[in-house]
Formats: sequence, C-alpha cells, structure tokens
Amino acid sequence: MTPSEFETIAMELRAKALGITRRMMFEAEDAEDIAGDVMLRLWTLHAQLHDCDHALKLAVVIAHRLSIDQLRRQKKSLHLFDSSDKGAQAPAGAWANPSQELELKEDEAWLVQQMEKLPPRELQVLRMRQMEHRTNEEIARLLGIGEASVKVMLSNARRKLFNDIKKRH
Repeated sequence: MTPSEFETIAMELRAKALGITRRMMFEAEDAEDIAGDVMLRLWTLHAQLHDCDHALKLAVVIAHRLSIDQLRRQKKSLHLFDSSDKGAQAPAGAWANPSQELELKEDEAWLVQQMEKLPPRELQVLRMRQMEHRTNEEIARLLGIGEASVKVMLSNARRKLFNDIKKRH
C-alpha cells in the first residue's frame, strides 16, 4: 500500500481502532492513546499492507491486543454498584442497619477482587453480559468472535466465580 493510499483510509482505520478500545471499557484518554499507537504501528507496516480490508483487519487485531495489554498493566478496578447506574443502587432505607451496609461493601469488594482474577477476555465478556446487559450475539459481533466462544467464556467465568463463592461460604 502506498503512503497516499494509507492516508486516504487513515481516518477509517483510526475510528475502527478507537471503537475497539472503547468497547473494552477504557477511559476516553486511554482509548485515544491506544488508537494513536495503532496508527503508528500501521504506518510502519503500510508497505506490507495489501489493501483497505487487510489494513482494517490488522487495525482491529492490533487495537485488541494493545487494549488487553493495557488492561493487564492497569488491573482496572471494577465497581458493581456505580452511582450513575440507578438500577444497581439499593432503595432508600434498604440498608438501615450499618452492619448490613458494611457487610454489603465487604462482599462487593471481595467479589470485585475475585472478578479481577479472571482472564481479561472472560472478564470483558462477563461484564458486557451482566453489567451492560448485552446479548451473546451482540458480544460476539462486537468482539469479532463466534457466539459459541462467548457462551464458553461466559460459562467459564461464572463457574470460576461460583466456585470461589462456594469456597468462601
């Protein structure tokens, strides 16, 4: 691919890379950084790219791998009961007993810790399914994998968490 051909599709490539990183739950700044890194890597490979389709596929792969690397480095923290998620909050007065509130917070912290031990891909699938309420079909489409793979990863993540819960109690 010539430099001028690359420049013609550069905006599309960047948008694709940005979309992948945002779907993996990154802050906007992190997603921008990774998208920029993807573009630099693609530019260094532009002479080896066959066509636009090849470049797009490579952009997806590079963005995905860089995103996973970033997740591993950051060990992003999870919040099960986000204040912006009205459905996840307890109703007013539901935890009148301070010891119940403390117990809930401890349980949440423990569960978050167990979830962070999951492989990044399983955690991503679990999060998309349980917290974002996406269907298996949507998850498969967004991640570029088969629906059967989504089911297996989701099952593995749930089984691991269930076994951890059984051990705890």
